[in-house]
Amino acid sequence: MGKLLALACKDFRVLIADRGNLFWVFVFPAIFALLFGAVYSGAGDGPSGMKVAVVDDDNSTFSQRYVSHLEEEEALEIARLDREQALEQVRKGNQAAAILIQPGFGEGLGAMFDVNEPRLQIAQDPGRRMEGAYLQGLLAKAQFEVMGKQFQDRQWMREQMDTWRAEMTEANDLSGEDTSVFLRYFDALDTFLEDVNDQTYSSGLGDGLLNIATVDVQREYDGPRTPFQITFPQAMIFGILGCAATFAVSIVRERTSGTFQRLCVGPISQAHVLAGKGLACAMTCAMVIGVLTLGGSLVFHVPIGSPPLFVLGAACTVLCFVGLMMFISTLGKTEQSVGGAGWAILMIMAMFGGAMMPLAFMPSWMRNISHFSPIKWAILAMEGAIWRDFRFTEMLVPCAVLIAVGAVFFTLGVFMLRKTRL
Repeated sequence: MGKLLALACKDFRVLIADRGNLFWVFVFPAIFALLFGAVYSGAGDGPSGMKVAVVDDDNSTFSQRYVSHLEEEEALEIARLDREQALEQVRKGNQAAAILIQPGFGEGLGAMFDVNEPRLQIAQDPGRRMEGAYLQGLLAKAQFEVMGKQFQDRQWMREQMDTWRAEMTEANDLSGEDTSVFLRYFDALDTFLEDVNDQTYSSGLGDGLLNIATVDVQREYDGPRTPFQITFPQAMIFGILGCAATFAVSIVRERTSGTFQRLCVGPISQAHVLAGKGLACAMTCAMVIGVLTLGGSLVFHVPIGSPPLFVLGAACTVLCFVGLMMFISTLGKTEQSVGGAGWAILMIMAMFGGAMMPLAFMPSWMRNISHFSPIKWAILAMEGAIWRDFRFTEMLVPCAVLIAVGAVFFTLGVFMLRKTRL
């Protein structure tokens, strides 16, 4: 064990001797967490200040109320334009979308929900589809809220009864019996609107047509919840990736310079040398996780939901990437080839594993591929301990995957290194 610690300490001193290594291993992950934490801090509120053009070709009382309601929405910046101007602004990227209100939009409930001839259209910037989906939700919300206020106008509702009676009478696809049923229903509703007192009618049709509450799926624990809880697992992953790539290159450097051969000639075996490399990489990765965890706790107030499970997830993650480090070191005979191939593989894993882009934003085929990226399981294990409140049994799957991947790649890497007989 003393030999392994001596070799590991030697490699660690070589690592910290290069200040560039210190930046990419320790400083860059902290910067990553800071920047992405600031970005995600407002993600729960949705897009803000979305520029939207509105074309009101209906120009009815209802459409005017609808546009005024949209102008009161803090997430939108409304510009009233004509159709040609609106479409041109969207095409140039100056507006996220254009809302086209067609004639007949305010004629009644039937016109509002006509599936055959939609009275509300959206011209959307193809490069801003996520904002377009958010906008559709705001439009639906505004339509329900304005319609709720319209329902409180009993005279308007009675006029709707007259319109629906005429439509039922002129309908050719209904039998006489069905028409009679609808007409009796409209008559009864019209009588209700005429006889009910204002207080009862207003209390039954309040402003809260869509009263939706949110439920927190996290279990209760002490400490604040911050967006940095989400970004710190990703930052730790990038720190570990830096360690793996750095130590993989160091193995190649020692092989090409003859250091690896000289160590094997001494009173230590090749197995000791390889194990020492793995131990040095594991110690450095653990130090990166420790530094980031301490900094996150003291500076950003990031709580750890379950410290024991966090230690378990971090240990499994370190073992996995030590194995990957050993395999990457065999991908070339020079430092440049190993460094290039190693970072290419690690970046692809990071891209598909959710370290660069949240899995929720990926298309389904990319989410399916993410199961093959150990980074996905590493992030899941750390998130499970930090903020997902995993139980021990729920941690078994990601931890087992990480250990299995690490063991396979470590064995393969050692085999390929020994095969070179250097």
